[in-house]
This record gives sequence, C-alpha cells and structure tokens, in this order.
Amino acid sequence: MILIVFLYVDDLIFTGDFGLEEFKSVMKNEFEMTKLGLMRYFLGIEVHQSKTDMFISQSKYAHEIMKRFNMKNSKASPTPVIT
Repeated sequence: MILIVFLYVDDLIFTGDFGLEEFKSVMKNEFEMTKLGLMRYFLGIEVHQSKTDMFISQSKYAHEIMKRFNMKNSKASPTPVIT
C-alpha cells in the first residue's frame, strides 16, 4: 500500500494504490483544489501517461536550451550512456 505525494509551492500531485479518494477528500476540505485531468507538464518536465504506465522527459527543455545558444543545427556526439 503506497501513497506518494509531490508538493512544490502551490502544485500538488499524488498517486498510489491506496487511500487516493480519502486523501483527495481531506485535501479538498482543507484547501481550494482544481482537478486538471491527466498531467502533461510538471515543473518543466513533460509527462505522457496511459492507463498502464508513465513516461517523463525534458526534451522540450533541451530543445529550448539548444535554441537559446544557437546550437539547433549542431550534430549529435556519441556518448557511453544508452539513449
């Protein structure tokens, strides 16, 4: 049984396999909350969700950095890390 809560300033994400509805009810009674549906971005991280899994990436952020430093047309370099 797990309940995971991520809190950053006024952003809150919670997930798990136990107590979600109870936690949501307690939080709604204490704070004003808005349900925005499936998460797409959180703190600059892209999130892609399905019913069975979740994938996170920062590719949009990487593209913005490449654009900012005029490196958009740069060539890739090999790395020992599996991509």
